[in-house]
Amino acid sequence: MKRKARIRDNSRRQSSKGALLDQLRARQKQASKNYRKALKRAVHSLPKDTNKRMMVVQHLAQNLNIISKTTHRHTRKQRSLSIELKELVIQFYQRDDITYQLPGKRDYVTVTDDNGESRTLQKRILLYNIRKTYQLFVKEYSNKNVDLSLTSFNELRPVNILINSYIPHHSCLCISHKNVNLLIKPLSKHISCDGLNSLQEFTSMLVCDEQEEKCMFSCCHLCSHNFDNNIMKNVINPTKRIQWFQWVLQDGKTKGIEFNDTINQCLLTLKEKIEPFLNHIFIKRQQAAFFEKMKIIPNDEIICIQVDFSENFRLCMQNAVQNSYYSQDAVSLFTTYVWYAGGGGESFVYISNNLAHDKYCINASIDNLLKQLTQRFQHLQQIHIFSDRSSQQFKQKFFFRNVCRLSQQHKMDLSWHYFATSHGKGVVDTVGGTLKRLVHRAIMSGERCTSAADFVKIAQSKTTTINVIELTQDCIDESKGQLEQLFKVTKSVPKTKKFIQ
Repeated sequence: MKRKARIRDNSRRQSSKGALLDQLRARQKQASKNYRKALKRAVHSLPKDTNKRMMVVQHLAQNLNIISKTTHRHTRKQRSLSIELKELVIQFYQRDDITYQLPGKRDYVTVTDDNGESRTLQKRILLYNIRKTYQLFVKEYSNKNVDLSLTSFNELRPVNILINSYIPHHSCLCISHKNVNLLIKPLSKHISCDGLNSLQEFTSMLVCDEQEEKCMFSCCHLCSHNFDNNIMKNVINPTKRIQWFQWVLQDGKTKGIEFNDTINQCLLTLKEKIEPFLNHIFIKRQQAAFFEKMKIIPNDEIICIQVDFSENFRLCMQNAVQNSYYSQDAVSLFTTYVWYAGGGGESFVYISNNLAHDKYCINASIDNLLKQLTQRFQHLQQIHIFSDRSSQQFKQKFFFRNVCRLSQQHKMDLSWHYFATSHGKGVVDTVGGTLKRLVHRAIMSGERCTSAADFVKIAQSKTTTINVIELTQDCIDESKGQLEQLFKVTKSVPKTKKFIQ
């Protein structure tokens, strides 16, 4: 067939004369030119690596059916992780010393479980980046010979565990951690020292052992000069001026102040903060470890409770007029969560029209909670209650005296524990956020909520997993009547601030 086509083309050329022959030659020349351009563009688009070029050309030829497609494909064996290891990683992510829960009613994610049902989970934020969190996990479980890559560790992160960049607005941070971080950040640009890269590395550089009380309270002679040896001696230009920020109490308000001074002055400011900073870290970690230990209750004689006030809930109304926005009432939420034997837990929330958040409201709520627990758990002997260290609510002489009274009244050992400053986030924040979200949705759907009684009614209709109780003004007045005479003769406790950090 090729021979016949060649003979036919030759005879056509011989019969073509003049302009027709020139036109045919021009078309052939243009076609050849277009081919070379297309080939050049295709070659230019190929990867520079030879192996990758061959792979692209091979796949292109297979797609155009020039060569047959590959039927055998090499599959890499994927090592499956054990169920126990997966659960261990997920539990590690859920710990309060690794992540903290956002308390807002909008701080949640919706997930679909294995049964196809949707449920909401409160968001938690990682305190460290993924790599540092992975290193903490490997270090803590090194005795179990955990074989887990960083990629697998990140893939096992639950959907409600978010990295730091997802926080829309940072607030309520620890002033001790924040001020030290605001000092080492500008210094790291001018001093060559790995210990200034992060708070974790800075702490590790200062002491021999972060678990040793001697080191963390600056009583160890081996690491007492680590700051001078590792940082001060590496300063090249101590008189160079730099900028840094600090949170400072001025005129009764905490403000962010900008400083412009020498590197040496910044280092002196940092050095003054080292001892209280290390003390704070050690206390915070010890308290968090004890709290985690108490949550795993071994028997029905001990109960662990966390309590806190959630942010007041404003009683808004759907389709309200403009003027009503500035005269909205609110209700207070005293949130509690109880851990008991067998790994079980239960939440109680006390709703009140009283917004004082004072010792009388707390006493009425705690007294009611203890009555319910002593009735349900006949062998109960010890109760450990954890809270933040708010001096207006929990850390005061009147409250100390009342804890002793409640212990005698309910005939049990009652211990009250305080989290380190600004480190009291926990499950109670989730309880408060969840409850406010449910009621807010009901209000947006047209339900009427104008008082604590309405709030309780709506909440009870929306959830059965949270015990919602109305704390009436009569209960608070009764509590006040019981305690007023007792508080008149209550003496102050010296050095409260020093020992309760």
